[in-house]
Amino acid sequence: MPAPEAPDIALIALTARGERDALGLLARRHAASVLRLARAITGDDETAADVTQETFLAALRAAGAYRPERAPVRTWLFAIARNLARKSLRADRNAQRATQSRGERELIELGVAAGWGSADPERALARAEEAELIARALASLSPADAEVLLLRDVEGLTGEQTASALALELPAMKSRLHRARLRLLEEIRMRKATLEESEREVGGLRCREVLARLSDYVDGDLSAAERAPVEAHLRGCSVCERFGGRFAAMLRTTRDALGAPPPLDDALLDRIRDRLQSAA
Repeated sequence: MPAPEAPDIALIALTARGERDALGLLARRHAASVLRLARAITGDDETAADVTQETFLAALRAAGAYRPERAPVRTWLFAIARNLARKSLRADRNAQRATQSRGERELIELGVAAGWGSADPERALARAEEAELIARALASLSPADAEVLLLRDVEGLTGEQTASALALELPAMKSRLHRARLRLLEEIRMRKATLEESEREVGGLRCREVLARLSDYVDGDLSAAERAPVEAHLRGCSVCERFGGRFAAMLRTTRDALGAPPPLDDALLDRIRDRLQSAA
C-alpha cells in the first residue's frame, strides 16, 4: 500500500506499474474537485458522479502515458474529466442546444449587463457575499463559462494550467475567463443595468479599453507600463472605479465562498475503488 502522504506524481508512477491502491489515494484527494467540475459542465448530479468514476478509470488506463512536464496530475485529471463530461453533453441534444444558446456578445454589452456604470454599486456586492447566491449564479452559466471559472478561480490553477486543462491557447483561455467573470457578475446582480454616464477617455484610455483589460489587471498579468494608464483611468473615472471594485470583490468572494471542495459522498468513493479494482 503506498504511503498516504506520497506526492501525486509518485502515485501516478505506481499506478502505471499496476498498483491500483495508488490511484485510490489519488481519488480520495481529487475526486471531490473532479466531481464539482463534472457537475458544472453537465448540470446533473448523477451524470457528474458517472463522469467522476470514468475519469479515474481513464486515468488507470492512461497512467503510463502521463508526462509530468506537460501538466500537474490534478490538471491532467481535470482535462480527462472535462473531455468525458463534454462527451456526455454531446449525447444530450437538449444540453447541447442550451450550451450553444448563449452567443458571444460584444464585450461592452457584457460589461453593461454586469453592472458597469450602474447606479446601485453596493447592492450586487452585498448579495455576492452570500455563498449560496454565488453557487446558484455559477450553476446558471454555460458549461464553458462554469468550467473556466472553476478551474481558474475556485481550484486555483494557474493561467497556463487552466489553458492546458481546457486544451486552449493561453490568450483564448484568458478571453473566455474574462467574459465568464462578467457573466457571473451579471447573474449575481439579478437584473440588467444601464450605463448612466457617457464613456470617456481618462488617463489615455477609454472606458471600454479599461473594461477589456480588467481581468488581466486584477490577476496581476499587466506590466508596470500597462498598469499605469489603467490605474490613472480608475482614479479619474467613477464609473470604472466602482465597477472595477465590484469586479475584484466578486472574484475574491467567489474564491473564498467556493474554494473548499464539496464533501465527497463516501458511497461514490467506494464505487470508484470497486471499479478500479475490478477493471480489466
